[in-house]
Amino acid sequence: MNNHTEVILEMPKLICLSGMNKGEEFELIAGENSIGRSEKNNVCVFDKKVSRVHCKVFVTGEGILLEDMGSTNGSRVNNVFASGKQELKTGDHLRVGQTVFLLSDRPISENPEASQASQEVDDKEYESLLEQTSFHVTKTTAFRKMKTDKSGADVGFLSFFEKDKNQ
Repeated sequence: MNNHTEVILEMPKLICLSGMNKGEEFELIAGENSIGRSEKNNVCVFDKKVSRVHCKVFVTGEGILLEDMGSTNGSRVNNVFASGKQELKTGDHLRVGQTVFLLSDRPISENPEASQASQEVDDKEYESLLEQTSFHVTKTTAFRKMKTDKSGADVGFLSFFEKDKNQ
């Protein structure tokens, strides 16, 4: 009778912190994992700024590597553009287009830093959006539903404004 204990290591995963895939977890497989807009990828990203095959993540016995596949907008690790094959570590942020992932070895429910990082990413995106806004709102003339999430909940609206004639 063999009395050895088998150690099961969690496979790394990408947890989406921002973008249309926010909250989704993508388990990485041993070997090659492709990330991009095409449904043929292991990680399919709903982001117009992401190339069909944007980058690849390689999971090997020696570690995890990222390689950009000549994407139009590049891939960033911890907000630095990746060139060639770059090593990834647990806790790194991977940005493709406008989508940010956290590389983790735990599910989001056991990963408090994922939800905190997600809120920080949202706050930065929101502040950036506010800085780019250059109009003055005075009177809302219409309010229309624009977008719903997977469960059918309203997540975005389009508003129409009337310009203040006294300016």
